[in-house]
Amino acid sequence: MTDETEKARAFLWGLQSQVAEATGLQLSERGERWKEALVDIGMRMPGLSEEVVRRAVQAGETPQAHWPPCGPDEPPWGYWLINSLADQLEKGFSGSFTRPVLGMLATGEINAVTLLAPSGAHVVAFESELLSFANLFGKAVALAMPHEARQDGGIAFSAEIDEVRRHVRDSPEAVRRFRDVVLAYLLEGRPSKASPYLPSEAVRTLGYIFQQGMELFVLGHEYGHVMAGHVADRKTPRRMLGVGHVPVTEVGWRWEQEGVADVIGWKLCLGAMSGEVGLELSHAGVELFFSAYEVLNRAVPLLMTGVNAPLPGSSTHPPADLRRDIVRTLAEAELKERAGPVLEYGKAIQGVVDVLWEQTAPVIVDLHRQGAVPDARWTANL
Repeated sequence: MTDETEKARAFLWGLQSQVAEATGLQLSERGERWKEALVDIGMRMPGLSEEVVRRAVQAGETPQAHWPPCGPDEPPWGYWLINSLADQLEKGFSGSFTRPVLGMLATGEINAVTLLAPSGAHVVAFESELLSFANLFGKAVALAMPHEARQDGGIAFSAEIDEVRRHVRDSPEAVRRFRDVVLAYLLEGRPSKASPYLPSEAVRTLGYIFQQGMELFVLGHEYGHVMAGHVADRKTPRRMLGVGHVPVTEVGWRWEQEGVADVIGWKLCLGAMSGEVGLELSHAGVELFFSAYEVLNRAVPLLMTGVNAPLPGSSTHPPADLRRDIVRTLAEAELKERAGPVLEYGKAIQGVVDVLWEQTAPVIVDLHRQGAVPDARWTANL
């Protein structure tokens, strides 16, 4: 581990401590009380026993030997999940690879962003609520897809749009859950504020596959910048909620570099997942990420103005439709004769989200008329 890496990690921990102090969540000062608080939170989730929750909390305290240390105010569950995702991506690597400094901050991006530490090293900061959002978003999309038992004992989900429309019309819970998580994130910055629920095991399983694909692609994209040896195109100040007056510099990439990173991220995601769930479901998580990215980029300006005029792109990444087209073009070239069903399913997943968004946008317009505003994380860098 280099001195620059150590300094970069200390910089990240300093930012996380600032956030913890600003929010009153200093983990280092809570000790056993914090562990019990985590158990209490976990016990509120339906379907989880105390034994399962305590094992999860304990796992967060006993990292793998090759993992970097956990910061004193770094959320243990986030630390555990991010490094577990990194393990999944890296299991197929050959040769040496130095894991970037990874962590969570309130970035206001449905993504990870690259920050420049004073040492000159890079810090990859996940949006602090992204993993929770991916979980609930993926579950809501799975809930919108009608399914039935197959003769072989498996479950067949349909992404055919007419069937999805009939399903959400006759069983509106999917729309309700989709709205709930989008509005919780949009208005309060906390998707976990959405009401907890326990869908069927089949829906939970598909939702988890979607979630994994979304998360692995986000991390794989950041790995893509490292693996391609990208050099920053620009460095700009960035506002981070809770860090006070600590100067934060964001590393920006050219759009061509972002496209390369997406291509590498797609390959890494499929490499990590396709052996277990197949190409179609692995690619679906990437498609779902782009759709989630679009939903929030539509929702923020819609709430602010009442007009359906999506943001042209975040301050860090190209628009989702451009990124999606690049990945689809690569998938067609890479998969050749196998590309047809994979791309068709990915487009169908995009259609499922569009159906749910159609039912959500009018609610956001009504909230605009009532004077509601987005959580500060969405507007800090506009």
